[in-house]
Amino acid sequence: MRVAQVHRVRECRLRLTAGPWVFALDNAAAIARHWGNRLADNPSFFNGRVLVMETFDINGDVLDAGFMETEFASFLYWKDRGYPEAGAYDGFGSALIRASGGEVILARQRAGNVNAGLIYMPGGFIDPRDVTADGSVDIDASIERELLEETGLSACAFDRQPGYLVTILPFQVSIAVEFVSPLTAEELRRSLVSEIGRQSDPELEDFVIYRRAPRADDQDVVAFSRHVLAAVLDEEA
Repeated sequence: MRVAQVHRVRECRLRLTAGPWVFALDNAAAIARHWGNRLADNPSFFNGRVLVMETFDINGDVLDAGFMETEFASFLYWKDRGYPEAGAYDGFGSALIRASGGEVILARQRAGNVNAGLIYMPGGFIDPRDVTADGSVDIDASIERELLEETGLSACAFDRQPGYLVTILPFQVSIAVEFVSPLTAEELRRSLVSEIGRQSDPELEDFVIYRRAPRADDQDVVAFSRHVLAAVLDEEA
């Protein structure tokens, strides 16, 4: 898929599949060497367990997808190589934060993290904590946890909008939930900046207000976020 697509869906049916990620097994030695080099550059990296998307389909207003469990080191090797064909997609959850006037608030990540300096919708990896007893993946729980961890604000501080925004790029699938705050854009930004100021080791360093979509060539804004903002802000213009 070469052209980005943004879909509004009503439901996500996500599940953990049984098999391992063959790409990670086949490249184990190269992954170990790469991880050693990356860890030397950034000792704060942690090789935890994450989920990568194996397959997906949008049927009407339902996203159906399967996920495989792997190590962060394997994902990072794949990402740093530019997402070569690996039988997988970078599937993750994110929060579309909106102020009372409809403005979108994006976050800028601090140095020392994977997306350091870039601007994006808060979110992150889906991981084994999001897998329920029956093997389903609870994407809402994942997004709400990341929202709290990154911004310091609970989902309870917002009005969760129905459905999901699914953004499809080559080798990447973002699943976003829209959260609307009762605060104005300026009030919400101040609140977010204050919250991360209280964190001992914040992942974010600032927040940016968008009243219109960023330019298509604005490389500071991560691609999936540019496309989501173009979809939601342009359709309201």
